[in-house]
Order: sequence, then C-alpha cells, then structure tokens
Amino acid sequence: MTTGGLSNEPFASAPDSRTRSIWLTQLVLAAGVVIIALLVTVLTPSLFLEASFAAGILGILALTAITLGAPWSRLPQGAVLAIPFLDALAIGSVTLGTSLRFSYLWVFPVMWAAMHFRPLVLTSMLSGIAVIVLIDAALNSNELAVLPVLIVMLSLTFIGVTAHLTMRQMHAFRKLLNRQARRLNATLTRRSEQERRVTEMLNRLDIGVVRVAHGGTVLAVNDAYIQLYGLNPLDPSQPARSVEYDGLRGMPVPLAERPFARAARGAVFTDVRVWLFTMEGEWRALSVTAKREGSWGNEDAAVLLLVHDVTAITHAQRERERLTAIASHELRHPLTVMIGNAELALESDDLTPRTRERLERIVRASERMLEMATSMLKGSHSAAPAEDSLGRVDMRQVVTDSIDSFRPAAIAHDVSVQLRMSGPLLATADGFRIRQVVDNLVSNAIKYTPREGEVHITGTLEGDEVVLTVADTGIGISSADMPRILTPYFRTDEAKETASGTGLGLSISRDIVKAHKGTLTIESEAHTGTTVTVRLPRASARTMASVKEAV
Repeated sequence: MTTGGLSNEPFASAPDSRTRSIWLTQLVLAAGVVIIALLVTVLTPSLFLEASFAAGILGILALTAITLGAPWSRLPQGAVLAIPFLDALAIGSVTLGTSLRFSYLWVFPVMWAAMHFRPLVLTSMLSGIAVIVLIDAALNSNELAVLPVLIVMLSLTFIGVTAHLTMRQMHAFRKLLNRQARRLNATLTRRSEQERRVTEMLNRLDIGVVRVAHGGTVLAVNDAYIQLYGLNPLDPSQPARSVEYDGLRGMPVPLAERPFARAARGAVFTDVRVWLFTMEGEWRALSVTAKREGSWGNEDAAVLLLVHDVTAITHAQRERERLTAIASHELRHPLTVMIGNAELALESDDLTPRTRERLERIVRASERMLEMATSMLKGSHSAAPAEDSLGRVDMRQVVTDSIDSFRPAAIAHDVSVQLRMSGPLLATADGFRIRQVVDNLVSNAIKYTPREGEVHITGTLEGDEVVLTVADTGIGISSADMPRILTPYFRTDEAKETASGTGLGLSISRDIVKAHKGTLTIESEAHTGTTVTVRLPRASARTMASVKEAV
C-alpha cells in the first residue's frame, strides 16, 4: 500500500493470516454494535441523546474502519494492541450511565486479548475495564451498584482465563500435530525412497519377480516379469499376453493351474516347469517358485512369485543327454571287443598267474564300464539305487578291489596307498553304485597327489553308520574354490594343470551317496591335501551276525 491508502499491488492480492485475524475479530464486534444501534433506534431512540453512548458507538465503528484500512503487515507486531484497548474504552463509554446493560460487549476485546496475547495483556485489559466499571459505579448513586460490578468483572475474568487456556491448549495441540505431520512426512519420504530402491533393485534382476496378494491383486512387479509375460506396464493386473504350455509345443496350461493363479490362491511350490510362448513367437522354458511372505502391519500376507528363464539350461541338458546317449552307444562296441578278446586270452593255458590276474581285472573293469554305458543309453541317469539292487555290501571288500585296480596307477605316480580296516564293514547299499563312488575317490586321490605322496584310506563303524575316509597329501583345494567343488563340470585351475578330467566325479559321488541316505563331506587345504569322508547306513545287527557266522 502507498501512504495515500491506494495499493500498487494487484486487487486480488490476498492479505496474510495476521491481517485476516484482526479483521475478523473487529468485524464481529462491529456487527454486534450495529445490531444494538438498530434496536436502540427502534425501541429507545432517546438513548442516542446520551453523549457517552453515541460517542462509544461511533468510536467502535471508526475503529473498525481503521482496522480494515491499516497496513498491518507493515506495522510492528505490538501496534495491533491499540485496537482492543480502544475498543474496551469505547465500550466503557457506551455503558456509562446505562446501568452496565451493554457490559457484555467487553467480551469481544477480552477474548481478543486472551486468545492472541500474553497473560500480561489480558491482566492489563481487565484492569482497565475494572477502572471504567468503578468510575461508572462511583457516578451511580445506587447502593446496589457494587453487585453488578462484581458480576461483570468475575464473568469477564472467567471468560478471559478460559479463552486463554483454551487457546494455549490449541497452540500446544497444533504444535503436536505439526510435529506428527513432520514425522509422518519424513516416514512417508523414507517409505517412498525405500520402495523406489526396492523397485530399482528388482528391475536390475534378470529373473521375473511379482508379489501377489490373496485374490490375485498385484502388489509389485519388476520389468523382467512384465517383459517376459507381455504385461501392460501401466496396469500389470491385466491378463498376460504370453501363454503358458505344459511342454514345448504342448497343450496350454489351464487357467486355474497356471503359477500366477495358484499363487493368488496362496499356494507355495518350488521349481514348477512350464513353457511360455511369448508375443515375439519364442518358446521360453521357465522354472517358477512361489514363496509365502510374512504380513506387514495391516497388510495381508502375500506370495512372492519368482520366474527363472531356464531355456538355455534346458537346451544344454537335452544336448548333453543326446551326446551322452551317442557316447554310451559308441562305447559299447569297443568295450564288448575288449571283453571278448580278454576272455579269449584267459582261455589260454600258458598264462602266468600275474598275467591272468591282470586280464581278469581288465574284464571286470570293462564289464563295469559296459554296465554304465548301457545304463546311460537307457536314460537311467538317476543316482538313486533300484530297490531290488540294495543289499548287504562289505565296504572293506569294495575298497580292497578298488585299490587293486588303481595300484598300477599309484606305482606309476610313485604314490603310496595305505589301507586301514579291521573286520567286515557291512552297509546297506547298491554295490555297483558304491563301487563308482570308491573308484572316483581313490582315483582322484592318486591322480592329484604328487610323487612320493601318500593316500590313507580308513574304514570304521560309528554307531549306525559305516564311515569311509580317503585322505591324501595332494594339491588340495583353496578356500575360494571349496563352495563350488561339488558343482558339476567345475575344476580348479591347479587341477586342470595337474591332470585331465571332466569335473563330474565328485558331484556324481555326492548324488549317489545322498541317494543312499548317506553323506559325503570334503575338507581340504591348498598345497596340503584333501580328506573326503563318506557315511553310509550300516546293515542291521542280524545281518552282521550272519556274516560273522559265514566268516
């Protein structure tokens, strides 16, 4: 505003909250005074002849005009105090000589002072009113004037104190609400940031991830899942455009049996295989796992659906099976030739005992190899033993035969093989499969032990288990490679430099032992040696007794 009362600012410029509060309080008082003036004009117009009454009415109206026109935003904070005090004085002028009939108007300045200022201002206001009331009482000759004075002052004091305390409580409550609002905003900001980070992290994964609530509501989904299933990024709840099949070029999976529908019903499952025909016309092999999440606050428990694209692995497995079948088929012919020629040689009468023993070992080893090749050709790749193949196997005899087979290799490598076993070690097992395990362990121990090294093989009975330990002083395995040593086709760099191999022996042995309800553990230290321990279920006590009697 300019000094002339005109504004250079736009007409629509809104006043601040302080100015609006001053306007509102004064306008309420002015409205009450206008109504009183109108009633007095109609009912008691002679009252306007009282100079003090007319002056008080005009004073309040003039103060209202000043209040509406003053530039409060530019004046000091304390300047507004002049208005309620001048209002109180004008109201006092109205009440003089009227037996305090208009004293209720003091409620307006008292409430104003109590609600917007400190207690000292309220006390000063009440003191000023008390002086005005006492002056009026002194001018009034009525002996009972003291009673109205006391009633007016007590009422105004009660109203002022109540208003002040109420306003303090409101201020305190507003501060509390502001603090809570700031905390909620901070919490909301943190939650939004966490959700953003989680979304970014999920989108970095190359597997599809979707959180499904009970009933099928999608709570969260990453880009990999959206792209794989051809979902609408703006509305992932819409039906997927990619179709799931029960096999490559098979039949579509029924809608109720699809992984998403099962997860929506709260089902959990692991490694469910389906084939997905995508919008691009590609077949993708998927491994789907559903895990149940815990509930958070008021949110119901959800199911986390994890979708792995295993197309490359599936094709690789099929190719490996094809190559395995070819290799096993091709191996059968030379093995049959070897067995036939060795058996013909054994029919000769002029063989030395040592030559005959060597030929018999060749026949036994070739027959085991032929049995494995036949099994591979039939597609029997499982490590689990057949039920009719389980029997009472003496591990002492299995280990002894295995060592005899590999002793020439140990002598050629200048490796000492020590065997320590006492008595029969009967286990419930498939003799053919367990011989595979022992051959793998003994062969590895000899192959990866340098010259003048040692291999120690021990067998003991511990409770209901037969324990076989193969320890060597070979190249060992580093701590970095230990977590992957049982992974198929994995070989350490030092193993590759030391001897040839496929990296399948230990993983196959572990699977065979596990299928027998046993355990295979490995302890190793680089450049020191490796110890492999196999634990198998021990045969029953009745079997042990029958074997001892036979011995």
